[in-house]
Amino acid sequence: MLLLRQIAASRTFAKSPRLTKFLEFICLWLFEGRAREINEQQIGIHVFGRSAAYSASDDSIVRSQARLLRQRLEEYFEHECPHSVLIVTIPKGGYVPVFEPREVVQGVAVQPKPNAEAASAESSSVASAATAPAQKRGPRRVLLLAGLTALAVAIGVVGFFLRPRSPQPGAAADALWSELFTSASPTLIVPSDDALVLFQDFTKSPVQLDEYLSGTYLSKANLPSVNGISLSAEWFASHQLTSSADLNLALRLARLPQAVKADVETRNARVLRIDDLKSRNVILIGGVAANPWVGLFKDRLNFDVNWDWKASEGYVVNKHPQSGESALYRDTVTDGARRSYGVLAFLPGIEGNGDALLFQGTGMAGTESAADFPFSLTEFRNFAQRIGATHDRMPYFEVLLETSSVGGNAPEARVVAYRIIRP
Repeated sequence: MLLLRQIAASRTFAKSPRLTKFLEFICLWLFEGRAREINEQQIGIHVFGRSAAYSASDDSIVRSQARLLRQRLEEYFEHECPHSVLIVTIPKGGYVPVFEPREVVQGVAVQPKPNAEAASAESSSVASAATAPAQKRGPRRVLLLAGLTALAVAIGVVGFFLRPRSPQPGAAADALWSELFTSASPTLIVPSDDALVLFQDFTKSPVQLDEYLSGTYLSKANLPSVNGISLSAEWFASHQLTSSADLNLALRLARLPQAVKADVETRNARVLRIDDLKSRNVILIGGVAANPWVGLFKDRLNFDVNWDWKASEGYVVNKHPQSGESALYRDTVTDGARRSYGVLAFLPGIEGNGDALLFQGTGMAGTESAADFPFSLTEFRNFAQRIGATHDRMPYFEVLLETSSVGGNAPEARVVAYRIIRP
């Protein structure tokens, strides 16, 4: 959210609280995967205080303010922030914001300058510059959100992120953290590859782990041209991107007392190799669509998180439903509330070496529910007692979580179902 905060605090927007609220609202809904719901009626209600029954055709406030917002954004990036790698625009004919690289040549996306790229390696954003695709709900919201952080995942920068922090008080998940962060084995944290998410969103087809490792998926693709910008395989191959949500989780994990004493490294998913997982504990962030390494564990999990690229919808398959459980859990929207699902899984590493912790979700809210769950003192303590955990031992498990969000504010998730994984 760094770029959005910078815009809101700028001289251009300082005296325009209503335009700031307008921009924050449409960006928030975009980040929540609600791009298809962003329209004149919703903006009138939530930003300008109009009643639910007001007629947008008779009240032009949203259209007039949108024109002014477009002008202010153009003014900000031209005069107040002329060197920003990313710019924000609101294409005419709609209200969905677009985050795109500043530098473009006719028909070709230009790579960021080396010094800018080094300063923003974890930024994800880039070519979410599509007007039509950007209006679709999907994992690309992670890319757009990531574009606002400008943080790097390069090994040298990760050392800064994971440097020792002040110890935190004990928590219900101490047994879990003690098994993942040990002096006996290094721990790898692997965030999602959001350039891969963007690639799949454009091509509407999934990429398997073997294609991902070999890079063959890039040569097979017929990438579209978006707003006159041709997206090349070379662009995707040269960008290692992840989201701010993933970085926040990595930082949160790194501040744990157990992690401070352990050998912890963050590694981009694209440069990871199977041998790296055989000798370390591993924490994978993101579903298989964003982090193909999760595919190594799918056969051992009951709750299978998936993404339908053509429908732009996430869902969880319950392979072996028990009494009172559903076989399928899909994201839904009811009375303005979005219901999402997350899966947190703790299981043995590949070939039985080390342990693995997986954070997955059907969308941003779902993944965040999985990320927040082990840090929830009450909820996780109750769950840990239910599965027979002790102060020094955490059984292997997977848990399906449900969360509802209204206006981007998600309450604590509730446990829908769980399984104890036998080693």
